[in-house]
Amino acid sequence: MSTTTGSRETQATVESGATISRTGLQGWLLMLLVFIAGAASLSIEMAASRLLAPYFGDSLFVWASIIGLILLYLTVGYYVGGLLSDRYPRPALLYWITAAAALLIALVPVIAGPLLSWAQLAFAGYDNGVFYGSLLTVILLFALPTILLGCVSPFSIRIRMQQVGSAGRVSGMLYAISTAGSIIGTFLPTLVLLPDLGTRQTYLVTALALLLIAIAGLLFGGRINTQLVIMQDSSELPV
Repeated sequence: MSTTTGSRETQATVESGATISRTGLQGWLLMLLVFIAGAASLSIEMAASRLLAPYFGDSLFVWASIIGLILLYLTVGYYVGGLLSDRYPRPALLYWITAAAALLIALVPVIAGPLLSWAQLAFAGYDNGVFYGSLLTVILLFALPTILLGCVSPFSIRIRMQQVGSAGRVSGMLYAISTAGSIIGTFLPTLVLLPDLGTRQTYLVTALALLLIAIAGLLFGGRINTQLVIMQDSSELPV
């Protein structure tokens, strides 16, 4: 009887320690993900002006297209992320979304040249051709990746609330981290990445940062889950 009780206590202690370790690790990964996603959303916005400038200039029309649509995409992403997180509150889905955003951002400099050249010619004869051309290209190039980036914060809040349970503190902390990332995403491309690396490499660096955190989340989460299953199975063996 005492052996069985001791075994159960040991099992509970091991599972509790594993749960705490997993929760803490996922919390740090979520915070890092939110920071990088916040930086990425502003990084692609700052680099977009350099991308469009040779074709449409850098007038207020171009900046209005970039800023207005990026904000619209983030708004859609916040809503979609909230819906998805309530229906499928799993960290793996969040990291797959991040990986998809990374791949789409990496494609931007690849397809931008032909698309911008076509848009420039297509709207050359219009009075507000600069505005319409830049508007269309920002829609085609940045809608999907920015919407996916917008999903990150509400999704992360939902997952973190499962671990901690304090809605106000969790949402405030994660949105503060996201905003801090956005500040870095504003100044780092402007002062370092764009002048030293260029527009193409800025997008690739941004995509790489997102992809690395996505891979880390997927691999590490899977490894922890495997460890938990092994411990649970071993605890069921007869003593």
